[in-house]
Amino acid sequence: MLDDIDTSRFQDQHVGVLYGGASPERPVSLETGQALADALRSSGYDVTLYDVPDDLDAVVDDRPAAVLLALHGGAGENGTIQGFLETLGIPYSGSGVLGSALALDKGRSRVLLQDAGLMVPDGERLDFEDATRPPSEWETWLSRHSLELPLVVKPTDGGSSQNVSICRTFEDLAEATGAIVGAASEVDPTSAVLLEEYIEGREYTAGFFDDTFLGALEVIPGEAFYNYEAKYESDETEYHVVEEPSLLQRLEAAGDLARRTLGASGVLRVDFIAEIQGDPVLYVLEINTIPGMTETSLVPKLADGQGVGFKRFADLMLSAASCRPQLDSTVT
Repeated sequence: MLDDIDTSRFQDQHVGVLYGGASPERPVSLETGQALADALRSSGYDVTLYDVPDDLDAVVDDRPAAVLLALHGGAGENGTIQGFLETLGIPYSGSGVLGSALALDKGRSRVLLQDAGLMVPDGERLDFEDATRPPSEWETWLSRHSLELPLVVKPTDGGSSQNVSICRTFEDLAEATGAIVGAASEVDPTSAVLLEEYIEGREYTAGFFDDTFLGALEVIPGEAFYNYEAKYESDETEYHVVEEPSLLQRLEAAGDLARRTLGASGVLRVDFIAEIQGDPVLYVLEINTIPGMTETSLVPKLADGQGVGFKRFADLMLSAASCRPQLDSTVT
């Protein structure tokens, strides 16, 4: 698997790992970055860890031959860092500017996924001003938009399931939207809130490395749903390899169409929920273009199941790094 990637590209050259960031996912990013740097060093690479944004000047000065991106959320995953690296001509791992920006914006990506023929939960994207309303006004608003409780409320551009709530009352809804607005409005006033129908069913995640399907896992949360606590703090969350051929084939096909629709590339994860009605009806929840990358994270687990250990996987990610040329804007 992945034998076509030339792992000699950046050997004997100085490379980097960008990690940290200013988003709420910084603690996870620090773990991801350190794990990747350790893996690359064990393969003989000369590696520098760059804590973004403080170390951006050092990136400019050092001009590493290539970098692995270990940034989760915010400017690290929305195309900003990708554009910065393209300006410098430094190859980087993962999706390009547009694919990163679209995948992180759940409100806009869901429209594109739906237009491509994929199932997504019914929902609405709200700007902060529209999302700030008292409980007494939500019933009328939901009726006007053909939505009803319970609803899942989440930031449009967050990751690691932070600030995600299942709301069963109008009071819950006002509290959840208010919390998202309060947490994000000063940091990123261009963000928004996404309301989606709550679908009770089985949760799956599918891993990809460009065109290579790494397999899928069923996620059984140790909490009420697969939130931040279930991902990183619960000892009760379970992960089971999907082995049923027809379901695996459907997860691969839907995940591949989703990533291609958004122009996402490199190592990524596509998350689903399946409403059980005979054959599972698969709904795409989101595409994670920079998934967690420790030895116990989900995508490395899938790769390991395909015979690709973590050390080699990190090497392959670096070796596949690219710097996508900008469109020629010259008018002729």
